[in-house]
Amino acid sequence: MPKYSFETIEQMLLKCVARGGEPELSFRLRGVEYMIIAYAYRCSFQRCADETGANASGERYFATLQELYAAPQIDGCSLEELWDEADEFYCPNFEP
Repeated sequence: MPKYSFETIEQMLLKCVARGGEPELSFRLRGVEYMIIAYAYRCSFQRCADETGANASGERYFATLQELYAAPQIDGCSLEELWDEADEFYCPNFEP
């Protein structure tokens, strides 16, 4: 999946939710894999386990994707501040 702006990702996630899905978007940021899951009435954010199975975080829940985007997450920085560094996006729910 190519690189996308957060606004485009948000639209794609919300489109999946509107169709009744709970899309899981994974991406890499500074060499670490993260996941955003969108639900009908909230969304979650988490750091995935590394290759050793360690360093995973628990899910943090947010009312909206915009709230998640603006909230301090990684080393006190928000996704809004770091999004340009994100890559390797993957979401099986997105249509080609």
